[in-house]
Amino acid sequence: MKNIKYILSFILLASLFSYSANFEIDTNDLAYPNADYPSIVINGSWNDWSGWGVTLLDDDGDGIYTGTLSGLSDGQTVEYVIAFTGSTDNWSGWGLIINCPMGSSCDWNPNDEWANYGFQVQGADVQQIYCAGTCDEICEGGSDDGGDDGGGDQSYTLVWSDEFEGDEVDESKWNFEIGNGNWGWGNGEHQYYRQENAFIEDGKLIIEALNENYGGFDYTSARMTTKNKGDWLYGKITASLKVPSAGGTWPAFWMMPTNSVYGGWPNSGEMDIMEHYGCNPGDVHATVHNNTYNWNGGVPPTSYSLYTTATSEFHEYELEWTEDELKFSVDGSHIGSYYNSNSGWQQWPYSEEFYVILNLAIGS
Repeated sequence: MKNIKYILSFILLASLFSYSANFEIDTNDLAYPNADYPSIVINGSWNDWSGWGVTLLDDDGDGIYTGTLSGLSDGQTVEYVIAFTGSTDNWSGWGLIINCPMGSSCDWNPNDEWANYGFQVQGADVQQIYCAGTCDEICEGGSDDGGDDGGGDQSYTLVWSDEFEGDEVDESKWNFEIGNGNWGWGNGEHQYYRQENAFIEDGKLIIEALNENYGGFDYTSARMTTKNKGDWLYGKITASLKVPSAGGTWPAFWMMPTNSVYGGWPNSGEMDIMEHYGCNPGDVHATVHNNTYNWNGGVPPTSYSLYTTATSEFHEYELEWTEDELKFSVDGSHIGSYYNSNSGWQQWPYSEEFYVILNLAIGS
């Protein structure tokens, strides 16, 4: 009987030092969950990012999904992301990842390359309440007062567009960059860019990559820019795109600074609205580069990713750019935001004009 008392006492003490994290995730600003991604989960460090960590449910249909992670200990640190999953990603638990805004107040470690939410248990249960993908508790679409998810309630006037309705590419709007650049345009790319590889067909711009010997290279393709013909500071930049289904291809819709006032890459910034790697046909990515977050010796940038039908269907890729936020969306659904931390040009060089680039690279 004495041993039983000790065992009961041990169980009681253990229960006193076990804590929970309660999640309330507002999805009212997203188009998810949907038929393709009907389930929402919290994946994180407590189970080594193995997926399907905590399944969240919305019992009252208000767009706010809740769930509880139990068995946490005092002092334990947990990093996590929000993920949507379903038949489109074969129920992997990782179909669509929603990070927090990189470098924001809710980025648990703003000095690394991972834009993870996070918390530390400090002698009490933890409440994690977020509008998915932001640091706000309530989404704009789910609040009575209009809220503010960082993008704000902006109104826009169309200042530049190209629907590719003519017979040829309009060179009053587009430049063609020719050749292989310096070390394959800085990436070791294998193609030679030619103007002839971009043309209009049935009201669509086609950029065609060919396996042919030209200029000493085994492939040709095209790279188009709006530099000095379409340059902007802030606004909403959108394109409807379908990308090739072929290994080795690297199409991109992105922006570079018109005048590199902070110095060469990555100091003056880069904004990738959509890039797609042919070796991974299901995913599209949006990425931000600068002096702080880059592949050139700094902290690597975080890419916001989406599993979609990019190679078989057109999708609308969008950047909403304000003085405080770079907000990336696919088909109107927010996939990630990068915020201005007001810590200087090293983290936010995006207060200067940028121009658009469309290209299809081969290899890198």
